[in-house]
Amino acid sequence: MTSSPSSKWKAIWISAAVVVVGVGGFYTVAAMTDRAPRDLASGDTTRVLDALATMDKDALSDERNQQLRRKAFETLKGAPLEQVFDRLHSDDLTDAQREHLEDNLRQLMREDMERKVNEYFAATTDQERDRILDQHIDDFKRFRERMRAYREKIKDDPKRQADADRRRSRRWAPSKQQRKDRMENTSPDRRARMFQYFMKMRARAEKRGEDMGGPFGHRRAGSGGQRDGKGTSRP
Repeated sequence: MTSSPSSKWKAIWISAAVVVVGVGGFYTVAAMTDRAPRDLASGDTTRVLDALATMDKDALSDERNQQLRRKAFETLKGAPLEQVFDRLHSDDLTDAQREHLEDNLRQLMREDMERKVNEYFAATTDQERDRILDQHIDDFKRFRERMRAYREKIKDDPKRQADADRRRSRRWAPSKQQRKDRMENTSPDRRARMFQYFMKMRARAEKRGEDMGGPFGHRRAGSGGQRDGKGTSRP
């Protein structure tokens, strides 16, 4: 049985429409990917987060994007934590995009820490180093208070709590592959500088009568003691 001319034309139009939609979708994704680096420097939190969700680690790490990454971090540093975490939880992100966003946020934070370490070691006097450490300690305390306020806000939301616990677990207990990657991408000299910086920061905080907490301050349970919140050891 032969198809009528109208049926043939209908099939042709449907095939053409599928091609147009497919090509359009390709160019939409390509345009988003191409726009992402520029959005890092937009100063707009939503655009920065969307760019980080679109770019993979290699694209973000490109040396040409170094200044853009710093501008992106400065934008997010002043953004409400709720906005950042709400984007991480957003239903319109794919699993791959969510992973890109988490990985890229961690990279921005690592690079900010490296800048702090470099700033400390570039100081030429004890007075200047103490001033820099005081500023870094104050920055850390402000961020810690913002995190505490956010956790208080989501304490009755089981899903948000579970996601927060998962992120903390990934941060403080990295996988074997993550540890391997960090070791391979960090020179012994760089690790030694980072360790020395943390020790100096902890000592400066204790001199101020403060406890940095986490990896900066108190020893974990089972390591011989804890701290009382003022930087003082107690059994």
